[in-house]
Amino acid sequence: MYKIEWKDTAGRGCVTEVADLTLALAKATELGIPVTINGGGMEIVGTFGADAVNNGKLPDGTAYSWYKRRMPNA
Repeated sequence: MYKIEWKDTAGRGCVTEVADLTLALAKATELGIPVTINGGGMEIVGTFGADAVNNGKLPDGTAYSWYKRRMPNA
């Protein structure tokens, strides 16, 4: 059993439980907001569903950038 926790637009805590991780990830993607998934001896936190970056933007229009800094003498 996996528990999904999130806050609604009013800031109230919401919880739902699903049978397996696949269903938990699907629900988290459907919500499209930061969630916590607990179950199977692990905890996963984040916003799910950003499947692609096109022209520097995520599917919701948010700008995406990632910079890798190299350590000197590494």
